[in-house]
Amino acid sequence: MGAAAAATAAGAVNGIGPAAAWSQPDIVLLSGVFCGALVFLLRSREPSRLKKAVYFGVSLVGGYALTPHLGEAVPSLPLWLAAFVSSALLVAIAMVVLDWAEASVPQILSRLVERVLGGGGESGSEKK
Repeated sequence: MGAAAAATAAGAVNGIGPAAAWSQPDIVLLSGVFCGALVFLLRSREPSRLKKAVYFGVSLVGGYALTPHLGEAVPSLPLWLAAFVSSALLVAIAMVVLDWAEASVPQILSRLVERVLGGGGESGSEKK
């Protein structure tokens, strides 16, 4: 029982779960994802270092996850280039969507609240 517990503890400390999922990292894929994330990071006009770091992390993880799908969609694309494109493109698209949402969602929600509440105080002042 003690040996099994020790093996379990050692496995947890060494990260058997992540190691099993990522036992043979593909250096070509990782280098493409890293370069795509790095280029995006260097070209980003985001002033916040925290946001840049988060975008860099999202680009790395998302690019690594999306690259196989891009490789299936465009089989003639070399793996490194597919990784580079998916990494840089993922965060570029995410930023566009987030910027749009930041600008549009408050207005949409305000209009929705006005419709649900019947236009707020304007209709009440007209009745007096």
